[in-house]
Amino acid sequence: MLNKSDILDLIKVGENSRVEFKSIDFHNDSLAKEAVAFSNMNGGDIYIGISNNGEIEHVDRQTEERIINICRNTIQPSIIPEIVTCVVDDKKILKVSVEKGRNKPYKVKTTNKFYIRAGSVSIEPTNEELVRLFQDGQQFHYEISPLFRFSSKDFDLLSFRNYVSNYRGLIFEDSEINTLLYNLQCIDENDRVSVVGALFFATNPLRFLPQSGIEMHAFNGEDTSADLSDYQSEDCTIISCIEQALAFVKKHSSIKVTFDSENGNRIEKADYEPFVIREIVVNAFMHRDWSIFGQRIRINFFKDRIEIFSPGSLPNTLNLRRALAGISYYRNPIISQMLKDYKMADRVGRGLQAVMNHYKKTGLTEPRFEAEHEYLRVTLYNANHS
Repeated sequence: MLNKSDILDLIKVGENSRVEFKSIDFHNDSLAKEAVAFSNMNGGDIYIGISNNGEIEHVDRQTEERIINICRNTIQPSIIPEIVTCVVDDKKILKVSVEKGRNKPYKVKTTNKFYIRAGSVSIEPTNEELVRLFQDGQQFHYEISPLFRFSSKDFDLLSFRNYVSNYRGLIFEDSEINTLLYNLQCIDENDRVSVVGALFFATNPLRFLPQSGIEMHAFNGEDTSADLSDYQSEDCTIISCIEQALAFVKKHSSIKVTFDSENGNRIEKADYEPFVIREIVVNAFMHRDWSIFGQRIRINFFKDRIEIFSPGSLPNTLNLRRALAGISYYRNPIISQMLKDYKMADRVGRGLQAVMNHYKKTGLTEPRFEAEHEYLRVTLYNANHS
């Protein structure tokens, strides 16, 4: 329960990405707009009975019922907020707590508009942001979006045949190629190549997906102000990008050799375990948000660590704790399946668990996982750096 001091502190700080004030004479659609914006983002609190100038008003008995009716009947899908009464100087205000929604995107039914929270205001999302809301709500997978008309000039049929024959174990005739492309969701019913089809089999993915590929930097120090010793930009398919990334890390890594003082046995200690690098890089491609333009997967190699960036936040309902515990949710289920087919990823989804178990057993500094709104960053520390 918030006390008077808490409320006054909130008023002093003002509205932000998680706090909104509403006067007692609010319009139904106005309240619905704020609740929708919070549901579509990370949740928040709406305080009813605090005017725009910070004055505390008194909320009557009917307001709570009105709020519930708005959330149930004016918002689609409907939401059920938690409503708590706070009393300040004998004046009653309501704290309406809206959770981060699981069934995104939410909209105001009367206006048919979607909203997101940006700082202290609620705004309509861009087309890209709306796509991500549908993805978060598990209603749409961007990976099957069409990009370009299928043609042998833009699509590597040899690689596709190799995948179908050697990794899926299918026997087929040339006349069945288009059917296979469609069944594997590499093309749609109008013969347009999908995002997943382009990422794996386009002759030039960058032409159609500027966010594809990978950028890799090696610095002669411990931050980006140090001299850049190597830079590599790859515009290839996912499988090639992963292979290039593993080669880049190997190129700039070393193995420290020591000898046991008692028996003279040779002891080798790698800066980074290859399977760890592989798992983190593959996960970056498997789970990135491909609807985000202008950002590519990126590796920054420093003397003491490697940082791997993947655009996009964690998928809806998933957090770091669940991910590291082995709970899987695939933003890109087809990409994930194909990476498993290529034996790049663990079929049971135990890869991250194996990584964390490795660090626990060896006593090395564990990786650092940072899940922000626009990206996921994983930091791996050099085992031989002192």
